[in-house]
Amino acid sequence: MKITFWGAAKQVTGSMHLLTLDDGYNILIDCGMNYEQKRVLNETAFSFPFKPEEIDLIILTHAHIDHSGNIPTIVKQGFKGNIICTTPTFELTQHLLMDSANIQWSDYKNQYNKVSKSKKAKVPKPIYLKKEVEAAMDSFLTLPFNKKFFIKDNLDIELVEAGHLLGAASVVIEYTHNNCTKRVGFSGDLGRKHAELIRTAEPMKNLDYLICETTYGARNHSSADLAEEELLKYIDESIVKVRGRLVIPAFSVGRTQSIVHVLCRIAKKGLLPPVKVFVDSPLAIKSTHVYSNHPELLNADAKSFLNTYGDLFEFENLVWIDKLEHHDLVSSYQNSCIIISAAGMVEGGRIQEHVKNNIQNPFSTILIAGYCAEGTLGHRLLSGQKSLSIKGKDYRIMSKIAKTDVFSSHPDKDEIHNYVMACNNSNLKQIFLVHGDEINLAAMQQTLLKDNYTKVEVPDFGDSFML
Repeated sequence: MKITFWGAAKQVTGSMHLLTLDDGYNILIDCGMNYEQKRVLNETAFSFPFKPEEIDLIILTHAHIDHSGNIPTIVKQGFKGNIICTTPTFELTQHLLMDSANIQWSDYKNQYNKVSKSKKAKVPKPIYLKKEVEAAMDSFLTLPFNKKFFIKDNLDIELVEAGHLLGAASVVIEYTHNNCTKRVGFSGDLGRKHAELIRTAEPMKNLDYLICETTYGARNHSSADLAEEELLKYIDESIVKVRGRLVIPAFSVGRTQSIVHVLCRIAKKGLLPPVKVFVDSPLAIKSTHVYSNHPELLNADAKSFLNTYGDLFEFENLVWIDKLEHHDLVSSYQNSCIIISAAGMVEGGRIQEHVKNNIQNPFSTILIAGYCAEGTLGHRLLSGQKSLSIKGKDYRIMSKIAKTDVFSSHPDKDEIHNYVMACNNSNLKQIFLVHGDEINLAAMQQTLLKDNYTKVEVPDFGDSFML
């Protein structure tokens, strides 16, 4: 069989790997949106390097848009098969894709209304609409963790807990041809050892081939055990000492739930100052309900907290912002407060308004709490620029710009290394490193080669390998 890397090859976003079996059966693992491609819209930006109608099955590791965001596109262009994932992934993906469609339509309308009549036809149209998301969701089939599912006589798959996000899965594909059985494991995005709310990743067993994410293959994180201490430090600096604001860009799915849960723990201990905490994201509200509806997938600490307090997230002065008019009220709120809003890379969403309103306030802190791809507004904030353009207007940066990795949902160098070692066995023939930039991929490749893993590949976009 053959594997071809059509995404997240020497970059982080756009995960999409094609496994072609010896009998011609095609399995696509993830179908993500490429953020670099998204910023350069043109007629071919979202075409596929294969015929969508020739894909027989899609397996979705988790809900994040860089893994799921092109699913409506591939269905629209002719894919007719099933899309397999866990139940929480199905629920979160539906919310994320609907949100993506809404953002695309809003951006299209805004651009369309700004240009002259002669240029309206050239405004890039949405990649997909809500009706196409609905059509795509009809193709989903959900599976539990750790249970083999037989696709056909010589092919079965198993979803293994990845720990990155509620419902996130690693995928084991077992295929038999000419009396020879091969097991291929796709890590998907992995989680950290002591993640908030969710359980630790389980290694895949008895693999012949491993495709592993390497987002942070060159560096180690701060300990996740310091999450409360880290947040309290920024709350003290921004809220207690100067009565300013703490603005936290955070992904609506996963990161926001972790941050709010830690704030809830701080509040229950009586350590949170009496200020409003605004969570300004309709998508975060919907996603938080999914977390609340699946307590069976929580880690032991979260289950214990839930049993004690009856809720993972609610505390005094927490305000969930859904409607746009309430968002406008938050934007004009004058008192000291904490604002958590999407998107995490500060690319679109309501967070841009909050950043714009606070970036020239020397008493405010903008705390970047996760990975920001190169070229995103979040990445530019962290680059040390003195000024920044937001929606065509320049702003002098007077606020404090800070970054924390305690909420990172990706493993660091040591955790990736330990995961690979846990997946290792006498049958493991080859490792492929994906979902990372070239620096992180090369660093992890060297780490594994020093451990006597003789075949560690870092594929380029479009590279194919016979397995």
